[in-house]
Amino acid sequence: MYSPYWFARITRDLTNLSLLRQPPCHAQIVSLHQSGTHWLRHMLSVYLAKSYDLPEPALLYDSDFVMSPKQPAKYPHIPRIVSSHSVASPAIANAVVLPLLRLPKFILLVRDPRIVLSSHYEREKNRYGIAFSDYLRANTRALRKIGRRKRFDKDIWWDIRFQNSWYKILSLQPERTLLVRYEDMQAKPEQKLLEVIRFLDLPVQDPAVVNHAVQQSSKEAMAKKELANKRYKVVRQDNKDPLAIYSEDDKRFFLEAYRKFCKADFGYDLEAGW
Repeated sequence: MYSPYWFARITRDLTNLSLLRQPPCHAQIVSLHQSGTHWLRHMLSVYLAKSYDLPEPALLYDSDFVMSPKQPAKYPHIPRIVSSHSVASPAIANAVVLPLLRLPKFILLVRDPRIVLSSHYEREKNRYGIAFSDYLRANTRALRKIGRRKRFDKDIWWDIRFQNSWYKILSLQPERTLLVRYEDMQAKPEQKLLEVIRFLDLPVQDPAVVNHAVQQSSKEAMAKKELANKRYKVVRQDNKDPLAIYSEDDKRFFLEAYRKFCKADFGYDLEAGW
């Protein structure tokens, strides 16, 4: 199977040293797209606001408490937590270099990669203007044919690169990297949020404050904080089966790609639930 995987690993990931160039921080959330990043960010933001007696975020996109890596801190006296979708460079994610670096603790947020792909497609399908099967196969020719774009914001190869690079860091430094699965966060949000808080040694760790942060980050509560004219809605209310979009050929392609290229094991059974 041809793939742009190794080409991107060499030409893009190897030289991506953003983890070394960004300002110091207490911790960093690194996540797959469509894996609950806004949800976790919002829960942590409410928790920090309550813990430090600061105004809680008024909008879902508030970055006062969890921000992009290069954004200045609004409250310098509280732990600085940043968030990104960055793919870690192989030059960093190896047993020789990684122990020599002073990197922050990482929260690695993932989701069933089959759903990550279908969810991203549903979000961007009108902009891409192509069938899911073409998107799944990263068919940039289909994009160019209709003259809209030259490449996807992210595709199956980006997902595999992200998972492989961060799984390597998780394997090398499990004491400094906490794996959080979206599905576990859905099942037990208070427990998972408390795990994150304890892992990061954040203040208070009061179950009442944790409960408040979870309640204020429900779908209903977060939907009220979305901007009415925002192009994309973070809070999705549909209950469609995200795996129903895969044809039999799509399933075979996905499984072949993951078996051949993905070395990460986050506990997902990728052959179940189709």
